[in-house]
Amino acid sequence: TLELERAVFFYPHLRAALHRLPMHFRKRYMENKAFRRPAVHMKPFSEEHPDQPFVLHSDGRVYPSRHFDLPPQIFYPAESQRCLWANEGIVYGFRQRKKESPIHPRFWRPHLYRIPFHSELLNRWMYIIVSHRALTLIEQAGSLDQYILASSDGELNSRLGTHLKRDMLLALARLPPDSELFQRYAKYAVPPEEAEWIGLSLAEACKKQLKLESDAKKQAAAVPKKIELMRRLREPQNSAEAPVA
Repeated sequence: TLELERAVFFYPHLRAALHRLPMHFRKRYMENKAFRRPAVHMKPFSEEHPDQPFVLHSDGRVYPSRHFDLPPQIFYPAESQRCLWANEGIVYGFRQRKKESPIHPRFWRPHLYRIPFHSELLNRWMYIIVSHRALTLIEQAGSLDQYILASSDGELNSRLGTHLKRDMLLALARLPPDSELFQRYAKYAVPPEEAEWIGLSLAEACKKQLKLESDAKKQAAAVPKKIELMRRLREPQNSAEAPVA
């Protein structure tokens, strides 16, 4: 995804299309970039010890407790974009079994499960690889559809999740407004023109905008030609029907 975003600033025609993107896409994109990932891999020291505003370090200095709220190094592989990890990732750190033992690097991976889920809006079953935290959030939401629609793009942190959200919103827009299924998810309903842009990267959105503009120009240029063609086709017919003097 990062390489696709860099391509936008490399090609001038894609860079020029940035200012013509829909406002709802730009708002969603900026909210996703400004999203602050939750501390799912740690508990901040200041929250774990609220009665200790200051801590005496081993170097003899006194520091505020928030000074030790250092997040671990988290790595999100490309495979996580095809799953639902709910911002869980691979944690990189070091481990020492005993005080005299050497320090070794270690990776902590999330527990993953391949579980079948049923989507009411899509009306189909699907096998999805989820982490333990994602499975807990789905159970708390009540269904896969509720979890996907209620979570923002930053909370999902998954291309699969955003693509499912786009398909669900498009399916919701096609339902009759008086149906029971639509009433159940009515608070998530958006126009289909807006739902089509969900889950697109910056480069994909620029290409989509250029394609829409190209199709609009072709359609506008084709209308006068059709009218001129119909006029020319009617001329021989009118001349043949005219009475001969």
